Amino acid sequence: MSGSSRLGTLATLLAATLILAALVHLIVILLVPHFAERDAYTRLARASERDATTLQPRAAPTEREFPYADPAVAMAICRFDLANGPVRITAPAGRGFTSLSFHTAHGQSFYALTDKAAAQDTIEAVLATPEDIRELEAQDDEEDPSHDLRVQAPERQGFVALRVFSEEPSLYPAAEELAKQLVCKTEPLPR
Repeated sequence: MSGSSRLGTLATLLAATLILAALVHLIVILLVPHFAERDAYTRLARASERDATTLQPRAAPTEREFPYADPAVAMAICRFDLANGPVRITAPAGRGFTSLSFHTAHGQSFYALTDKAAAQDTIEAVLATPEDIRELEAQDDEEDPSHDLRVQAPERQGFVALRVFSEEPSLYPAAEELAKQLVCKTEPLPR
């Protein structure tokens, strides 16, 4: 075997090894969230009940549950499970910036609203599975349609996070009071 032939074989083997290593690396990174034992829902389950509002502790540099959280933002969460039907989410809109975000059990955000979507200082949405949304739409009255904002959840379990910004440190307690007003209530489908 000549030197150039060996070099070509070695280069091909090296290229194949690098491509295989990159592919394995990518697959592992994509699968880690599905096998992680400390996903967002599991962490929140230790400190909150389902369909109940839980005010989260104020962010601090040593906080590890919600890294990179803003200490000027009061946050409340509510875990949901759509097994018993849609969940109505109601949250107050604060004086400053307020946001309501919907997350899968793995923590991936799939929908969000801000205080700009509020009607009469309230942000409201009905969270449901695709099947439940179709059933709700089938029961809508054509003469008087529902005005509910219906959010389709990609998974049955997850959580909703309400974030209320406090413009000044002295206003943080008021932001916490608003965050505590997050309500998640299961509403069985009308029959």
